[in-house]
Amino acid sequence: MAEEPKNPATDPDPEGKQTPQTTTQEPTTYTQAQLDSEADKRAAKALETAKAKWEAEQAKALEDAKSEGARLAKMSADEKAQELEKQRQAALDKREAELNQRELSASTKSLLVDKGLPGELADSLVALGDADKIKAAVETLGKSIQETVNKQVESKLQTDPPKNGASALDGADDPFKKIMAQYKK
Repeated sequence: MAEEPKNPATDPDPEGKQTPQTTTQEPTTYTQAQLDSEADKRAAKALETAKAKWEAEQAKALEDAKSEGARLAKMSADEKAQELEKQRQAALDKREAELNQRELSASTKSLLVDKGLPGELADSLVALGDADKIKAAVETLGKSIQETVNKQVESKLQTDPPKNGASALDGADDPFKKIMAQYKK
């Protein structure tokens, strides 16, 4: 029987050995039109999402307003007046709290600057909420920083004592004493 010739195109392994198949992938290139199209699709999707979110918020606000209106419609004139007064008072309280917060922040910054401390600490200290607590914290912080700086300065200025224990200019070899002795005669 004659052996059939092996066709490399139809036989995946003509020699009986397993050869790894290597395929080279060329980088994908896009035209400017394709890139623009993809960018437009993404922008349109983002706009749709933002629009849907906005519409949902508007619908919720409208529903809240309707329910508030219906609630006020069921009230008597005195109850309506009381409710409106409560809302007005709540708005005034909110504004007053905001003003107090700004005033406290400004006074804290000026206190920090007066003490020679960085003004960036003001936001952290305003969280304490009380002017007396803030002042006490600034005092403590200022003292602590001053003590730390003083200790570091002292450690930097500290020098080692002489190794031989005495100065060469203080003994009998002192050239200045010899010169002075000549003038004393």
